[in-house]
Amino acid sequence: MVKANGGSFYSCKMFRQMEREKQEQQMKILMERLRERDEEMKKLEEEKERMKMMMEEERQYQGREKEKRRGTEKRNKRTRETSERDAR
Repeated sequence: MVKANGGSFYSCKMFRQMEREKQEQQMKILMERLRERDEEMKKLEEEKERMKMMMEEERQYQGREKEKRRGTEKRNKRTRETSERDAR
């Protein structure tokens, strides 16, 4: 900035211009960070939804397996009862 003013001190106009450029650069950095944060939040939300879906699928699978076990237990019980009755 001093060099641009012929080697002497900078002018008020030059100072304002440099301050404006500095603020613009800071704003650009801030906006980029906000954009990156928003992208990261979006990724996390998507991952959260995927995890919810996986948990629900697992819950449904466990429920089906439980029902299968109950059905098998009932059939086994009836078979035992029939066998015991026939044995008498």
